[in-house]
Amino acid sequence: MKLGFIGVGNMGGPMCRNLIKKDFQVAVYDLNPEAVARCTKLGATTAKSAQEIAAQSDVVFTSLPGPAEIEAVALGKGGILEGAHPGMVYVDLSTDSPSLARRLAAEFDKRGIPMLDAPVSGGVTGAEAGTVSVIVGGPKEVYDQVMPMFQAIGKNVYHMGDHGAGCIAKLVNNMLSFINFSALSEGMMLGVKAGVDPKKLLDVISTSSGNSNAVTKISRKVFTGNYKAEFALDLAHKDLRLALQLGDEQGVPLMFGGLLVNLMRNARAKGFGTLDSSAMMRLLEEAMQTQIRA
Repeated sequence: MKLGFIGVGNMGGPMCRNLIKKDFQVAVYDLNPEAVARCTKLGATTAKSAQEIAAQSDVVFTSLPGPAEIEAVALGKGGILEGAHPGMVYVDLSTDSPSLARRLAAEFDKRGIPMLDAPVSGGVTGAEAGTVSVIVGGPKEVYDQVMPMFQAIGKNVYHMGDHGAGCIAKLVNNMLSFINFSALSEGMMLGVKAGVDPKKLLDVISTSSGNSNAVTKISRKVFTGNYKAEFALDLAHKDLRLALQLGDEQGVPLMFGGLLVNLMRNARAKGFGTLDSSAMMRLLEEAMQTQIRA
């Protein structure tokens, strides 16, 4: 089976390389030649366009920054649909708008090409380790067909329902993750300003009812003051905006999400957008003139 992989950057690159390491035959396309080279060194071949990738592949994966890029690569000139052929499957691993995922699925279905929206969660570390969660929407029989490839890139694979369901679950998860981190940041600052050792405070939280996955981010990023991007704040802002858009479509009030998106805007206005999403903590550190270090 021939695979195509479009978008081999921070997230796509490690996932693509894990497929190669599992002995899948993979052709890659990306605008960054250095990212492509990291895959070809392991045995991948290359193509000159997304259209060419689709023409020679049985399954095409994309891992792209957001809806605009996904739509352009899937439906634009020289894109996947122009090279699609009977028997091909299209799988989008990006975090996308559920409405766009459904629209893409409808466009590909007109050509008899099944599509899955399959965003992943676990960050660059998980992508490199092959432990991401793969959250899938689309036909169950197509999900079953692609399962061996999902298992090569992820540890936990979930079929959530019809087209768009994978995107919905991913947006809900990410919104909760961002909110949890913001709340933990406020709590940590409160404790430190009141005189408690941050390491001891985090030890208590991590074994008590305040625990969340955000604890790991605090200890790995904030405690060291290393805000180099694993998952950039700009991307987190994009994901949260997609969640709020979904809230508008469904008439669901997202009060915490609404507050947090403005904190993210503030952080981006200060130039933190290319830093890790944990750089939201820097807003508190600057406002309180206190660094959280351990």
